[in-house]
Amino acid sequence: MKPSKALQIMKSVLNGGNSPFLIGGTGVGKSAVVRLLADERANGREVVIGETNPNKDQYGFIDFRLSLYESVDLGGLPYIHNQESDELAVQRRAFMGNLPVSGEGILFFDEYAQAHNSVQAVVGQLIYEGRLGEYTLPDGWKIICAGNRHTDRAGSNKLPSHVVGRTSMIQFEHDTGDWLDWAIVNDVHPEVLGFISFQPEWLNVFDSKVITPQPSPRSWTRLSDTLKTEPPIELLQDIAKCDVGETASIEFHTFCSLKLQLPNLDDIVNGEEVEVVDSNGMMYATIVALVTTLREASDLKVNEYFENALAYIDRFPTEEYGIFFVRSVISARSELKETSTYSAFKVKHQELEV
Repeated sequence: MKPSKALQIMKSVLNGGNSPFLIGGTGVGKSAVVRLLADERANGREVVIGETNPNKDQYGFIDFRLSLYESVDLGGLPYIHNQESDELAVQRRAFMGNLPVSGEGILFFDEYAQAHNSVQAVVGQLIYEGRLGEYTLPDGWKIICAGNRHTDRAGSNKLPSHVVGRTSMIQFEHDTGDWLDWAIVNDVHPEVLGFISFQPEWLNVFDSKVITPQPSPRSWTRLSDTLKTEPPIELLQDIAKCDVGETASIEFHTFCSLKLQLPNLDDIVNGEEVEVVDSNGMMYATIVALVTTLREASDLKVNEYFENALAYIDRFPTEEYGIFFVRSVISARSELKETSTYSAFKVKHQELEV
């Protein structure tokens, strides 16, 4: 199921006192959705990463990549404790101080299927009983798990039956619309946004037999981070190839090359009459360029530029172009939400999410 639906189901599962388990392909956004859920459950409190003892103004988020851990890292090191009163020796465990001790938060066990069997057993006990030896999980903490399918050849194993029986298994799939919603809010590079909007089939292309880079939500986000450093344009295709593979990098480079054929952006933002571009690729490329122009515009000019750019894009054949433009611009320049142009656009498209 798509991420937004999985998010809603996770909320219900947690409210019912159970632990959700996201199972899906590599790089499709499972971890990002869990972090989004933590932000929502924080309800305005500060989300503190790795904090085992958050205070009342904080919400904890502890992320264990289980493939990197051994059983003692979670289950503790056993030692013999002598009780002086009756001279009996008992075995106890020295825990590592990495598990929650108070407050509220999410304990996220990622890469579950890639973990060693002994680690899976320890976590399975924590899920089922809420305790490990002398350790007890605080009531305010919730457990969420995630893992890849063993068919994805990501070093994953079949999940043990006791884990399947103790968690609510949620089949997680990528969704272009959900990813674009997330990407706009999280400042993914405009050219990546424009390309995926133009050719959504390139968001996630996975073949378990291929060991070279492939397109995925994670790899596009990684490429976005590199593009923000403004690398030399002549290296663009080679850089993209490192993250999304050869074929996708060619398509992406071709899309970015459309910038050389764009209409005059200065004329558009200044309200001059400009002929509307006539292909989907050029329309998305023009929107990407206009978003960049407004992002860099001065405070004195940005309102006027926004109004004129939107008037131009409104001449495109479908309203989806305008929605994409407005959402991207508002993410970059939130002050434009206070303009009459934005208010009028929301009223006009009130049946759509802007």
